[in-house]
Amino acid sequence: MNNKTKMMVITAIFCAIIIAMTVIPFTGYISYHGVLEITTLHIPVILSAVFLGAKRGAIVGGAWGVTCILRALTNPLWAPFINPLVSLVPRIIVGLVAGLVFAGLCKIKCNKYVSAVITSIIATITNTVTVLFAFNYFGGMIKDFSGIFETIKGIYFTIISVNGTVELVAAAIIVPVIYKALEKQAHNFTK
Repeated sequence: MNNKTKMMVITAIFCAIIIAMTVIPFTGYISYHGVLEITTLHIPVILSAVFLGAKRGAIVGGAWGVTCILRALTNPLWAPFINPLVSLVPRIIVGLVAGLVFAGLCKIKCNKYVSAVITSIIATITNTVTVLFAFNYFGGMIKDFSGIFETIKGIYFTIISVNGTVELVAAAIIVPVIYKALEKQAHNFTK
């Protein structure tokens, strides 16, 4: 199997992980009382970008964004996430940023585990900031929900901000641990 095929297969595996974590309860989205919802889906996106690069990280981020749209279609509380500018674009940006940050840190000879921590922090902050920005500017564009959106915007911002903090800590711990565990095997698959 040539390198390009291996990279496509590994990218598809990361996308499958995103899909599985989306549909398996309490893996991709950990919900508390139906309102507070913490995601762990940024972790496989960050890992894919770290192992496969920014381009493939963006593809896996795109898979996350698509599953986010599909999930929003089944839950009226998250209706603003039906808009691809709120759900898809920020997730693609997360994959790009994670890949570029990790590559840049490795280029300046930063320790790979420290690079994984820094990448996790920056990518998670990117997710929170881009979702909040997109939510603020594009979340109310859905005609039927624009009045409701204005009413509950503050609640959404609070929830997303609290979630972002928890997600940041989780990524900063989990990504370097998984990176260390898979580094040697991943090197064999991607070369």
